[in-house]
Amino acid sequence: MSDILQQLSVGMAGAVETAGPSVVRVEARRRLPATGIVWSADGLIVTANHIVRRDDKIKVGLADGNTVEAELVGRDPTTDLAVLRVSDVALTPLKPADLDKAAVGNLVLALGRPGRTVQATLGIISALGDQWRTPHGGELDRYLQTDVVM
Repeated sequence: MSDILQQLSVGMAGAVETAGPSVVRVEARRRLPATGIVWSADGLIVTANHIVRRDDKIKVGLADGNTVEAELVGRDPTTDLAVLRVSDVALTPLKPADLDKAAVGNLVLALGRPGRTVQATLGIISALGDQWRTPHGGELDRYLQTDVVM
C-alpha cells in the first residue's frame, strides 16, 4: 500500500475510534435497531424520527456495551428528527465538523451502531445546499448530502 493510502487508512481508523463512543444503538421499533448520535454530555441523543415507533420502552445501546432506558423528549416529523434523553450515564458528545470547509467531492465517513459495535463506511459529499423544504414540510437552513448507504 502506498504511503498516502496507508496514512489515509490510519487517519480514518483514528476518526472512527474518536467518534465511535458518540454513536449509539437506538431500540425504538420492533426488531430493527437504528443509530443515534450523542448530542450532549447531559444525555441528549439525536436520531431519526421514523425509527422511533413507540413513545416508551426505548432503549439505547452504548459504546461500552451497556443498554439503558431512554425517554423521548421531542420529535419533528417534518425534518425526521427525534430527541431522546438518557439519565445517569457518562456520555461523550460528538464534536461537530466544520461544515464551512466542506466541499462536494470531499471524502466522508458514516458511522452507525445497529448492533453492539460501531460500523463505518466511506463515501463522498455529493451535494451541499442552502435552504430546503423537506417532503413533509420541514425547513432546513442548509444541508449536506452524501452517497453513503448503510
